[in-house]
Amino acid sequence: MSKIDQFASASQASLDTLFGLSRQAFQGIEQLAALNLQAAKTSLAELEEGTQAALSAKGPAEFVQLQTAVLQAAPEKIRAYSRQVKEIFTTATADQRAALEAQVTDIQANFLAAVSGALKSAPGSENIRSLVESAVAAVNEAYSGAKKAIQQASDALEANVATRGETAVKTSKRSVPTIGA
Repeated sequence: MSKIDQFASASQASLDTLFGLSRQAFQGIEQLAALNLQAAKTSLAELEEGTQAALSAKGPAEFVQLQTAVLQAAPEKIRAYSRQVKEIFTTATADQRAALEAQVTDIQANFLAAVSGALKSAPGSENIRSLVESAVAAVNEAYSGAKKAIQQASDALEANVATRGETAVKTSKRSVPTIGA
């Protein structure tokens, strides 16, 4: 295989990975948008139903009872929504991470193979190959550090989503009036 073919092949693989990652990102965005649209449609339908029920209430006690039922159901709905958002983020980030790791591993293997092939018969090639392998090891360490930082950011995002969901649940529980109080 010629150098041009190797370069073209590597470029094609990089483009394939880039487009694959883009498709995965858009899939996550689509899932989040679909979830938000469904949540909005459900909320609107429940608001309509609740308004109709409130308008047909036979007195203040029944009205308060209807409102209490709505408020008591809110925390579980918030939890379910938060779980779905977290699941979308978790899946999207895991897929992205796996694809990037595979691409980095492939690029490194191809690079080392190309360097080894080019240096096979060159004088002093052992020293040069050793330097290249040291450079690749340094890149691996940098990549490992970046990977840890990305994982920490991903974990922080998931924790933030969970915390916001639980805060919303606690807030809605505090706002639920007790019947007969």
